Amino acid sequence: MRYISGTQNFELERSSVVTLGKFDGIHRGHQKLINIVNQKAKENNLLSVAFTFDRIPLTLLPQSKQHFISTNLERKRFLTEEGIDVEVEYPFTNELMHMEPDDFIKEILINKLHAKIVVVGTDYCFGRNRAGDAQYLKKHAESFGFEAIVVEKEKFQDREISSTYVREELRVGHMETVNMLLGRPFSIYGTVSPGAQVGHKIDTPTINIYPQASKLLPPNGVYATVTVIDDKEYKGVTNVGVKPTVSDAAEVDVETHLFEFDEDIYGRQVEVRLLHFIRPEMKFESLDSLKAQMDKDQEFAKEMFM
Repeated sequence: MRYISGTQNFELERSSVVTLGKFDGIHRGHQKLINIVNQKAKENNLLSVAFTFDRIPLTLLPQSKQHFISTNLERKRFLTEEGIDVEVEYPFTNELMHMEPDDFIKEILINKLHAKIVVVGTDYCFGRNRAGDAQYLKKHAESFGFEAIVVEKEKFQDREISSTYVREELRVGHMETVNMLLGRPFSIYGTVSPGAQVGHKIDTPTINIYPQASKLLPPNGVYATVTVIDDKEYKGVTNVGVKPTVSDAAEVDVETHLFEFDEDIYGRQVEVRLLHFIRPEMKFESLDSLKAQMDKDQEFAKEMFM
């Protein structure tokens, strides 16, 4: 996949099918749009393009709320896996925020992306004060020389699937629902870093990753997980939290014990997939008590995987 980020100075080399949005999480609703884009691109020999933004300005979303289901890097990985030809991660500037809808269509969709087909959801908005929307695109598409396709929302349990819906379920640890909405397990990507080596002291070695501060995480606690290392999957249990029994640190750590893996992989990239919430994180009186509970967590997870 071609990745264009951090610049307004680009122009695609040929015509395209474009979908637009923040694409936080690349959930099943996003995947529906992407599948249509890929299909139309193949049928018409066009580039498939996802147009999104590099960040959301603090003027629009305060720092306290700058948490996302997927980081920019994760979004890039998901779009690559979905088969998109080009991801444009456009700078979200004041100029863009105050651009009139017609100017957005002319300057970005036409001049930069050479869009012949534009695919959006029913709630898509763009331009100054969100003056442009899906119906605006439909109404003006012919005069600008492209086709607009407005796609109805995917639903789960009679509710429209959205990033908001995913966030609500993620914040309360309903991982089965989260994974159903995403169409895949919720993942945390990171580089394996040295921990406090407590796991080795109690004969339960672990790997540690530290997610980006902007990554939205489920409640602190223990989860049944599958960790992907070099395209291979390993079952285990993961503690998401601050490890209060052994640390006073405030930084959230994702610490995983793998059932059938005990290699030194410091510095390697891994993906931890959260499948099931087991229990909340808690502070124990001793390492022996912690070890006893970890053994119970492992047995629970192993039974779940059977």
